[in-house]
Amino acid sequence: MSTTADRPEAAPADAEAPLAPLAKGLPILGSTFGFLRDTTALLLRSYRELGPVYRLRALWLKYTVIAGFEARDFIRQGLDDQYLSREEVFRDVGVQLGAADFVLGQSGEKHVRFRKLLSVAYSREVGSRWVPEFIGAVRERARAWTPGTIVGVMDEVSSMAFEQYCRAMCGRSLRAHYRDCLRVTDYNMNVGGRVWPFFMYKMPWYRASRLRVLDLLWGMVRERKAAGRRPGERGTILGTLMAIRDGKGEPLTDDEVVCYSMYGFAGSCSYMSRVIGFLLYELLQRPELLAQVTAEVDAAFAEGIENAADVRRLTLLQAVYHETLRFHPVSQGMPHVAARDFVYLGKRVQKGDVTVLSQVPMSFSKCPFHQPEKFEPERCLAPRSEHRQENAFHPFGIGHRTCTATGLVELMTLTMVATLLHELRFTASPADYQLRLKVKPLPAPDDAFKLRIEAHRTDADRATAPRAADEEEVLATFPGHDEPAVAEALQRAAQRTFASGEVIIREGEAAEAFYIIVGGSAEVTRAVNGAPQTLAQLGEGQFFGEIGLLQNIPRTATVTAGPEGVEVLELGRADFLDLVTQSDLVSQDMARLLQKRMALQRLVEALPRLGAADAERLLPEFRPRTFPAGAVIVREGDVAEHFYILVDGEALVTRSSQGVAVLKPGEYFGEAGLLSGAPRNATVTVAPSGPATVLVAEKSVFQRMIQTTGGERGNLAQAMLHRLGER
Repeated sequence: MSTTADRPEAAPADAEAPLAPLAKGLPILGSTFGFLRDTTALLLRSYRELGPVYRLRALWLKYTVIAGFEARDFIRQGLDDQYLSREEVFRDVGVQLGAADFVLGQSGEKHVRFRKLLSVAYSREVGSRWVPEFIGAVRERARAWTPGTIVGVMDEVSSMAFEQYCRAMCGRSLRAHYRDCLRVTDYNMNVGGRVWPFFMYKMPWYRASRLRVLDLLWGMVRERKAAGRRPGERGTILGTLMAIRDGKGEPLTDDEVVCYSMYGFAGSCSYMSRVIGFLLYELLQRPELLAQVTAEVDAAFAEGIENAADVRRLTLLQAVYHETLRFHPVSQGMPHVAARDFVYLGKRVQKGDVTVLSQVPMSFSKCPFHQPEKFEPERCLAPRSEHRQENAFHPFGIGHRTCTATGLVELMTLTMVATLLHELRFTASPADYQLRLKVKPLPAPDDAFKLRIEAHRTDADRATAPRAADEEEVLATFPGHDEPAVAEALQRAAQRTFASGEVIIREGEAAEAFYIIVGGSAEVTRAVNGAPQTLAQLGEGQFFGEIGLLQNIPRTATVTAGPEGVEVLELGRADFLDLVTQSDLVSQDMARLLQKRMALQRLVEALPRLGAADAERLLPEFRPRTFPAGAVIVREGDVAEHFYILVDGEALVTRSSQGVAVLKPGEYFGEAGLLSGAPRNATVTVAPSGPATVLVAEKSVFQRMIQTTGGERGNLAQAMLHRLGER
């Protein structure tokens, strides 16, 4: 593995440099059988035997492969744009999807422009609103199967994935068009991957399917333009593609909207279906793991799965998903054509060579993956989180060539598998099925892999004990949540206070920011026949403003501060969209992270002797609780069991019915009884202006905190006792 210090460089052509070594194979056929039998094994074996730059012959094609960490470094240095081209590879595919520039064939500024726009449309944030429909599409199919039915895995998951995508893409089912869309996807995957010759595009059945799909999507675009956007409408991928603007304010053309709506069929029918096939196989091979994941899924459904944030709580299933992507790479590499001769790592690549940048060997590196030849989902759970180390996990491309729909694919995949496990009990058919691959052109379980539906599950079959993932455990699953860029964007969120009745955002105005309520309440209204109609009441932890930013439309409603006023965190448009597109966070994720930031700030304000590092380490052991106006938090005479820090709102301290003090955000209480062992010496009640939010720590956490800050760092216990003496 190369490091930053010894990162390999490319150089212009050198006639003296040798060509890359050729992998061993059969006469004429070369490595064709290895390619068709197990492409991953072929790439990995060749990398280990021949080094990071080698050549393969498969079918009628010749490839030069740059693989592993060296391929990652090649892209990081921008050498792909300097020496390689994607235009020749994907030009014909782009033509098949309509008269538009196709992002996979672009480079430079044009590629960056398309990536930014598509990252919004294909984001987890846009898909989040369609989670109930994702579940409904799968549930409808699952409930139609009767016990004893045997279904082909790849056919069924491909069809269900298509249905899920269509719900998010246009808001409705396109089941009647599935066969046409699947045919167009198959032909473009195989011709684009150079497995089939280009004349396959001339086949009359393909051409008829392509025209029907194009007519369908063009009809949707015209319909959308004529109807406009309706108030309260959930944003679809199609609607987002039509609404988004680049940095110069330029929209996508109608041709491009059609192209990229159509392109999503490939992600669902092809990539996503393969991942699900492998994932189901691995679960069925491990009954204990299957039972654990099913229990987690049942608990999540009992609590309600309404959006992407709820899906995040399926931490074990998510770990199985990531390990499946590592162990069964679906994306084998990124094909290019060498635009000119060059030398990389001492090996000469010639102009016109089909050059594949393959990330596959990184997934089987012994650093950071312990025993990478084993399927082990635990490696993708905190604290190990091996898939987040050494920048070695690239299941859908590398760097600026990573698929823009990664979060959407994960969201649809997890909801499909979760729904199947929640609805059905099934086994592999045949029961002793062992994985065999079909490469067309990407690897997938072969058609012999089927499921036998044993029974429809009932509430009596499902786990009854809820298993809500720990908040820190969920936060750890956020992509990039601990990256400096994310922390910096969140740090730029401004804290603002609005008085009762003050307008925060106004219907019809331009959308410029995203808001999270950290205290107080707000009212959402929309003008109906000239009069405001209340749509919702928002409280602490809720958020608003994301729709206008995502859809690039004026505000669809007015939000006004509630009777007691409201305190919000305001995140600007640029930071919000960067977190959506680059870090793949959804609104709920941002709200959680910002609330965590606020809680940490309050903890440090309340206990400055604790220090920021210790505060961040201890914060997960504090639990936020919100109390309504007038609620008693602690009562004089009760046994002291908890320590409290006021995060938001006000609280009144009374002793024997006499007022003593008013607590403000950042102040703490409850330490007296914990330090002395005596009963509570005062009552703390939420002020009438309530509610109030506090961070609560168990007695054991408080004691550990006191011990942590002893010695040279200043004795926190003495500081607290000193404060008590001043009261």
